[in-house]
Amino acid sequence: MSVYFFTGIFFTLGFNAFLSQVADDFVTGVLSIVGGVISSIVVAWCKNRWERKRSGR
Repeated sequence: MSVYFFTGIFFTLGFNAFLSQVADDFVTGVLSIVGGVISSIVVAWCKNRWERKRSGR
């Protein structure tokens, strides 16, 4: 779970840093980063849950 979480966070932070420079809007950049972090958490949680169901736990 942690590999997917950290990969998602670093990708999101890099992408959002680029978008923040293009947009030059602090609020938009912050909301985008927060949204990316939340989506990374949700994806990691869903993947963990799916793997648990497949392993029969």
